[in-house]
Amino acid sequence: MGGKAYGNATGLYNKHRKYSEQWNPWHPFQSAHDFQQAQSFSQQTNTWIDQHLRRGLVNFNIESFQSADALHKLLSEHDFRLGNDSWIGDHSHIFGTLYYRDIFKCIRFLLAHLPFQALLDFEPVRLADSESRRIYSVMNTGDWWWDMQDQLPAGATFVPVICASHKTHLTNFSGNQHAWPLYLTIGNIPKDIRRTPKKRSRILIGLFPCPPKAAKNMDDAWHSAVGTVLTPLWNLDMTGPGLKWNCADGF
Repeated sequence: MGGKAYGNATGLYNKHRKYSEQWNPWHPFQSAHDFQQAQSFSQQTNTWIDQHLRRGLVNFNIESFQSADALHKLLSEHDFRLGNDSWIGDHSHIFGTLYYRDIFKCIRFLLAHLPFQALLDFEPVRLADSESRRIYSVMNTGDWWWDMQDQLPAGATFVPVICASHKTHLTNFSGNQHAWPLYLTIGNIPKDIRRTPKKRSRILIGLFPCPPKAAKNMDDAWHSAVGTVLTPLWNLDMTGPGLKWNCADGF
């Protein structure tokens, strides 16, 4: 079976673990009030934020930041993030620059995401109704997961990778630009969570340039771009030794 724990999680997880000495559920903000104010500013311009903060309203009393720049700096130093510096630029793509993220870092981020602590599936299961008839529902109840589990070392956790993409219109002001975003999630997250955008279970892992109309080699360009992003997975040996990562359940 899978889902074996090889020890307690270390590093950032323990720093922010519930009931630890350093635990702050509103990290990187100092309080729930500061978090709520920052959330309300998320769709505002820097000028609007600065003007709002300078009014000095008594009910504000924000301790974590006093300007738009300070807010953005706070968010950029967030422990649990991928951030702008996680992007890799590949300028050799035939139709323009391909931007993508390290797929292992993205998978690791989702496995350790604390809101998913009690939700992740780490091993396959077989379900049956009252008449002993097999029930297929979420991904880890299918035969495919069992087949994959048999190929892994004993105790290893199988992580199904799910990718999706659709052409996206970017702007009308720079030549009617389009791009193909590639999103990633994992099958260990239940489908009702994956299908709810507000749960943030999908990560933008690639942004591919769209070829011009009537361009040749469109299919080759697309598969080449996807191949660049997924190459680390193809080079991973499923028979072992595998990768040891912290998970949201603390192990």
